[in-house]
Amino acid sequence: MNWKEQLDKAIESVKQAADSEKAREIAAKAKSTASGLMDKVRSGAIGTATSFVEANRDPSSLQIHFLHAHLTILSPSEGIAITRPDAATLVISDGQENGLVINAAADPAFVVEQIGTVNQLSGNTFDLGAEDNVNVVVTRF
Repeated sequence: MNWKEQLDKAIESVKQAADSEKAREIAAKAKSTASGLMDKVRSGAIGTATSFVEANRDPSSLQIHFLHAHLTILSPSEGIAITRPDAATLVISDGQENGLVINAAADPAFVVEQIGTVNQLSGNTFDLGAEDNVNVVVTRF
């Protein structure tokens, strides 16, 4: 089998895995966890440090560590994108023109800009998009 056939086979395997029942279960768990975390943050029952610890407990969360930025993303969305437009900047977007721009080189790192509809629910917890509790970003700088 040549490299093209191997690549095609690998891509097909990834597509099948993404459409699997397990992938749907993980997305449902991420949505449930994000919603629960947002409820706790809104009610004041959880502090900045605790929200980061709570978000990191979820096995479906995406964790990013880059320079001085430590992020946890709770999202079942297929549209979440994390890009690095330059050497020290991270951009997290939801595919619906909502996002965060983070200066990861600064010590401590910080959110430079909120793009579109972003609800900052606490000092370190952001909900991208409408208040749907779906694309939640928790920062620790």
